Amino acid sequence: PNLGQGGCQAIEDGYILSEMLSNVKTTEKVEGTLQQFYRKRILRVSAIQFLSRLASDLIINAFDTPWSPHDNLGKSWKSYLTFFWKPVLQYAIFPAQFAFLYSYYPSGDIRDISKALVDRWVDRHREDAEEVFAKAEDGYVFESGPSFFQKAETTTALTAKKEDK
Repeated sequence: PNLGQGGCQAIEDGYILSEMLSNVKTTEKVEGTLQQFYRKRILRVSAIQFLSRLASDLIINAFDTPWSPHDNLGKSWKSYLTFFWKPVLQYAIFPAQFAFLYSYYPSGDIRDISKALVDRWVDRHREDAEEVFAKAEDGYVFESGPSFFQKAETTTALTAKKEDK
């Protein structure tokens, strides 16, 4: 439960299930498709459940407030264990765990998606940006209105009151 993966696994399940069921054209194939879905998801879901349970058991049973020379806390053997394991957890175990969690791309490989998004944004806005910079060089000054926060400070909330009859 400590990895926050319940909702993520539900989203992954929903995506995969909808993809698989979208190819089903008759009710006779639903049961077989659900079995395929189960076989496709069981290893990943089991691994994430195992990692989450292992992390919880370690945190609850094996670790304690880390020892620190600055306070009186963390004087038990578990505190010293936590202190010495902290770098290993922080720089090896947790990165490996999250690399596994975030390595799943049901819609395909996304290595190049950020570059594609940047290129698309640049192409879409290049002409507008060049036009604005050209106007600025010609001496145009662009004025804008108050910011959202300034507007929020001056705007009163809608209130309701009962009229006297």
